[in-house]
Amino acid sequence: MNYKVQRYLHWLRRIKYCRGFGVQSPSAYRFIRYVINEHYPYYAYDELRKELPRLDSLTRKRMELYFRVANFRQVSLWLDFCERNDVIATYVGRGCNATQVRRITDLRQITADDRIEVLRICPTAGSEAVLEAALQQTDDHTLFIIEDIGYNDTARRLWQTLLESDITSVSYDLYYLGIAFFDRKRYKANYVVNF
Repeated sequence: MNYKVQRYLHWLRRIKYCRGFGVQSPSAYRFIRYVINEHYPYYAYDELRKELPRLDSLTRKRMELYFRVANFRQVSLWLDFCERNDVIATYVGRGCNATQVRRITDLRQITADDRIEVLRICPTAGSEAVLEAALQQTDDHTLFIIEDIGYNDTARRLWQTLLESDITSVSYDLYYLGIAFFDRKRYKANYVVNF
């Protein structure tokens, strides 16, 4: 099936989860509305499109989300456990100039001084061990992103591990990826979002 048709059908199946409809938590609604599904054209989008013209539409959509997450969180370190040679450092760096994106191959590359603020995990060899070890180092300000949760078996297992974890508080299922927070002051909830 044509990729665009498939993507459109997927979007239609999740239509009732658009733009935070039905979300009662004010903080979850704000995150969905103004970070995940923000349609405002940020200042750097045009520059990044000119700088990186060959990105496919899904990759660009993900990278623009990471730009907004970086802008929202303003973290100093973004850890990236992915084999793909993405342009994530460019997008995250434009979202927050102070954020350093560090690609890791295992958690031994994290020093004792490093705090896990944002960790993106792609479903590759070793990702389950990285997730398990990273869960031991979370705090109230940690955010995890799991890629491809809607159509990759390894990613689904990683996502299910996060959902079942006692320390995961609020999570967002965007089909193409999942975002999980670990703020212990918030009630546990999983929101399906049409992204």
